[in-house]
Amino acid sequence: MSIMKSLVLFEDDKCSDFYPLTLWRSIFELRVGRKLQLDRLAQHLAMPISGIWARDIISPVAALRCGAPANRAATAGTILVNGRWLTSGPVELPEGPCLGMVDGEIAYIVCDEALAQHFDPQTLQLANQWPEAIKGVAQLAAPGTLVRYPWQVIADLPELIRQDWDEGDAEIESEISPKCLMGSKQHICIGERAIIHPSALIDATNGPVYISHDVTIGAYAVIEGPSYIGPGSVVNAHTWLHGANAIGPVCKVGGEIDGCVFQGYSNKQHTGFIGHSFVGNWVNIGAGSCNSDLKNTYGNVSVSIDGHAHDTGQMFFGAIIGDHAKIGINAAIPTGAIIGMAAVVATTSILPKWVDSFAWLTEDGVTKGDPNRLLDVASRVMARRDIDMTDEEVELFLAIGSQFTS
Repeated sequence: MSIMKSLVLFEDDKCSDFYPLTLWRSIFELRVGRKLQLDRLAQHLAMPISGIWARDIISPVAALRCGAPANRAATAGTILVNGRWLTSGPVELPEGPCLGMVDGEIAYIVCDEALAQHFDPQTLQLANQWPEAIKGVAQLAAPGTLVRYPWQVIADLPELIRQDWDEGDAEIESEISPKCLMGSKQHICIGERAIIHPSALIDATNGPVYISHDVTIGAYAVIEGPSYIGPGSVVNAHTWLHGANAIGPVCKVGGEIDGCVFQGYSNKQHTGFIGHSFVGNWVNIGAGSCNSDLKNTYGNVSVSIDGHAHDTGQMFFGAIIGDHAKIGINAAIPTGAIIGMAAVVATTSILPKWVDSFAWLTEDGVTKGDPNRLLDVASRVMARRDIDMTDEEVELFLAIGSQFTS
């Protein structure tokens, strides 16, 4: 009798290394290339997602967003897949029981009844509990990599967007001027109801350009591939997108953007430069604000996470900006900066490299924000896009806020 297989994505002990992006979401909700991780994994494994294993604090919200139950027990036939696993294409998993390993870390676990009893969401979030559980289990080399830090996503973004391109994506479903297009049409997708000004340039010379449905692109805007523009987004007049960008749904962007991920529902509408940065959801970046993504020494950029300095190994890296952060006009963001979730920046001085979550940064210094006040702002911002914050999201927002303001 064949065993029904089910795909369950899990978070491991590395979630904190994606701070502050994983405060408001599970690891498999991150945008990696043009797609969210859960969509990428479901496609490459050719299986629908049946469940998720996530931290207790995030699991109610993640279950709603992912459309799958959270933290249910594994059974025979459960395939546990690490939410950080990146593959360049389809993967056919072997029959179990077995572990798929990448550089000593677990990429997947194919469970039989006995192996399923050894794992639960909490165990997989504590790396020191794994060795006992996996003794005697067959270990196989898994393809691909396990993404380790946000700057790895930024560094690999050109190749990730190219990997996401499929020959069947090449299609132009809106009326546009042929003068807008440069490079092969076989590397250009323009979705339905897109409005592109005749003076704009869509340049697929160096990589594919995927423009989703209901996108508006203003006069003299330049979009260089590889690039992805999510549904409902607006690219303002005179915008220059280059160096590979993944702009999520319902974003409004302007100025110069180089090699960035915008998770979604975020605005950087005005002049100013943002480079090699990962921008969360519901972020607003004010007019004239810029970041540095290159040190004066041309050395590797260092980033501090949880009090520990990390050498990114990259000459170019800008900032990580958490969900619901608000950055005022003419802010100067230093190389390798971390701006926390729901942080409010209202200073034109050079920012410190670390702005805590739920902090208010002004010319007078840093103070702790009021979670209820910040929740009110976040709710109003979401309502402007006809999205109501769920009860689960409200509870999560306040729970996170209490961690940083108590």
